[in-house]
Amino acid sequence: MYSNPFFAVINHQPACRPPVWMMRQAGRVLPRYRQLTKMLPFRTIMSYANLAAEVTLMPIDDMGMDAAILFSDILVIPEALGVKVEWTNEGPAFPHPLMDVEHPAAELSFSPSHLNHVADTLDEIMGQKRADTPVIGFCGGPLTCLCYMLGGRDKTMQFTDVVRYLYTHREESLQLLDAITSASEAYVHLQATHGIDTFQIFESFAGVISAELYQDMIMPFVRRITAAVRQHGLPVIFFPKGFGAGLQMLTPEDCDYVSIDWQTPLLVARHLVNPAIGLQGNMDPRILFAPQAVIEQHLQQYLAFFREHPNYIFNLGHGVHKDTPLENVQFVTEWFRQTQK
Repeated sequence: MYSNPFFAVINHQPACRPPVWMMRQAGRVLPRYRQLTKMLPFRTIMSYANLAAEVTLMPIDDMGMDAAILFSDILVIPEALGVKVEWTNEGPAFPHPLMDVEHPAAELSFSPSHLNHVADTLDEIMGQKRADTPVIGFCGGPLTCLCYMLGGRDKTMQFTDVVRYLYTHREESLQLLDAITSASEAYVHLQATHGIDTFQIFESFAGVISAELYQDMIMPFVRRITAAVRQHGLPVIFFPKGFGAGLQMLTPEDCDYVSIDWQTPLLVARHLVNPAIGLQGNMDPRILFAPQAVIEQHLQQYLAFFREHPNYIFNLGHGVHKDTPLENVQFVTEWFRQTQK
């Protein structure tokens, strides 16, 4: 019997309540993290193992989360492949998108040493955390990394030029996806050998292409990352934001759990997704701005869902917003804890 409900549910064991964690919980709403960013930029914090470990574990102590997620960024893989990323206050920028290059894959060269800071951070986390605190590792999905690398920072987040490129330069796109995936596989092995308990694939831009194109062109690369994780006996959570009815295409080969965005109702998702695959997420992060009485109404629905479908992890339909009231996040974790008493 696991004392931590995340360990229980992710391993398909009984738990008295759904485990709770939130995407982008490390940082963003935490006063201690905001104080840190007044002194140091994001990329610097990520580079120093002691600081990145501290931020990783803050949500356990300050918000009562059941699992910690590595404080890092999906764009460390493009960086390690030699793509220049500029970290600004408005987010990452790509001064030299690969779409402007005739043979973009030839521009890439994977340097595993660029990821050493992540290994150091995980070692720090393992030395500091409580034994019953799960640590979630992650990488960006192949399509999401490709969108950034080819198209740079698209303010619309639709990446129309990148989608056009997929159709007009299929072979070049596949070469890039192969390079991204090979680097991601190495990154999986690094994280797994340094102690993570679960791995999540963040495919934030799954919805910019059709589900059919995703299944045909991208999913084989996702399966490679999943297979790399499973070599270490670890469960995989897949988050294909905007995938919609494409959820019915997923098989247990793709993931152990799938994280659902807020556009797809959870009961609909449960009907669409293979019953062998667990569910995570779905609550609109903007609900956390509502009065706590309203938040509680939504939590009641998720608790009822869990009681009928115990292979469920509570989370949001995307990352927590940076100006979310901290007391509302704490209300969520405490509310679920009270349900087990």
